Amino acid sequence: MQTLRRFLQNFWPQKSIALDFVGYEVLLDFIKARSLHRLEGDLIEIGCFMGGGTVKLARFARKHGKRVFAVDIFDPAADATTTSDGTRMCDIYLAFLEGRSQLKVYEEAVGGLDNVVTIRQDSKTVSFPASQKFVFGFIDGNHQPDYVRNDFSIIWSNLVPGGVLGFHDYNTELPEVTDCIDAIIATHTEEITETQEIKPQHIILLVKRQRAGKP
Repeated sequence: MQTLRRFLQNFWPQKSIALDFVGYEVLLDFIKARSLHRLEGDLIEIGCFMGGGTVKLARFARKHGKRVFAVDIFDPAADATTTSDGTRMCDIYLAFLEGRSQLKVYEEAVGGLDNVVTIRQDSKTVSFPASQKFVFGFIDGNHQPDYVRNDFSIIWSNLVPGGVLGFHDYNTELPEVTDCIDAIIATHTEEITETQEIKPQHIILLVKRQRAGKP
């Protein structure tokens, strides 16, 4: 249970607010540095927990006339993936919620942001038409490998050339997540022009090639 204790020590003083457990500032810095807001398309995140990161994405996206699609099942008990020390992800989520409704906490966080499109579904049931383009996507949903692969497919197929897709929990106490991401990168090497790991936040970002097979 060391993982749960570490999370509580790091975030417990802020437990009354909708937390950003990732550190979305580094994502926003990357988006700005690559001028992704100049590309045609919206932003998407799969897995938004308490909505702290969603709010940061949406405030930025609103300045540029873009939407944020937020996909989450809003069932904190749904992800029973265990860390290397045996801590279940659902136990971490439930500890922070303290009996509160995840959906209500999220809705309070994003209230007033009219550019957030909330999709309350299991991500395995989600799909988008080809006309829906994304310039940036971030995956931090269910940590089971089959979900990681599914969530990548949902976004990547609609990600515009030059767009960026990020994963959380890379090189953490969730080795199956890291192995799955590495396998995805290996499979799609020809479609990826660059990968960038942000180690302090356990994030890895994939930049989609402008044209398949060319830098």
